[in-house]
Amino acid sequence: MKEKDYNTFSEHRNVAYSKADVIKLDTKCLYAGKLERIKQWSEKPHNHPFCEILFVISGNGKTIIDGIEYNIQKGDIVVYNPGSMHEESTLSSSGFELAFFGITNFKINDLPSDFLIDKQASPILHTGEDEERFYFYFSSLVDEVYDSKQYSDLIIKYWARLILIGILRLANISEAKFVTNAIFTQIYQYLNTNFTKIESMDQICDDLNVSKYYISHVFKKYIGKPPMQYVTAKRIAYAKKLLSETDLSACEIGEICGYKDHTLFFKAFKKFVGTTPIAFRKEHIHLM
Repeated sequence: MKEKDYNTFSEHRNVAYSKADVIKLDTKCLYAGKLERIKQWSEKPHNHPFCEILFVISGNGKTIIDGIEYNIQKGDIVVYNPGSMHEESTLSSSGFELAFFGITNFKINDLPSDFLIDKQASPILHTGEDEERFYFYFSSLVDEVYDSKQYSDLIIKYWARLILIGILRLANISEAKFVTNAIFTQIYQYLNTNFTKIESMDQICDDLNVSKYYISHVFKKYIGKPPMQYVTAKRIAYAKKLLSETDLSACEIGEICGYKDHTLFFKAFKKFVGTTPIAFRKEHIHLM
């Protein structure tokens, strides 16, 4: 086998870190373990007030979730949302082996707390070419729970989050759903409260203690536009209200809306509204 010449080419890519967690999943792993059944076996129906996730290490069987039967086999991941009635059983005397864990304290987009998938989505995910990687994740999590060494709680949380994110990626769930509503709401409320005072993205980042990339990425996913464009839209909407309801001059209104430079205000207003502030006021008065 020919050895690679690592001296002929070198490349590195910087990783963009956020001052806040990129995903913001405050997960808590409740338990983890492995289950091996050699002979035919079935479990009584039960449910949990949290999310439980299984990985089929070997063999095959079936699970019944809320009255619907699913066949499961080696490499499959099974997701039990909170409250879902479920039971597992083997399909043959060969049995199957499972790794599993319970997890809570996470919120994905508009799903209820601790729900990993939509109620209408399939609770069975086939890992395919990612089977070996998920086996490593689940085994590492279970081993860490059993060993209970120093810092195990942190490492367990790490493995649990990694599995959670892997499942979201496997299910083709958008990155926007990694962001909790609380984090987006914090950014949204800040912009709505301070839009007349905000001068730059750097100011937003400093006040919220979050990276520029993170704020831009999150806000655009939810609103569909960059933060500063949203700020401008808020300012122009406020300017239109003042032009319609007060006798303040256009220059005074521009200052109130956050524009120290009158020229920038007129330019932004014309771009968003299609006419000048003075023309807008005249048209509005005419319509009244």
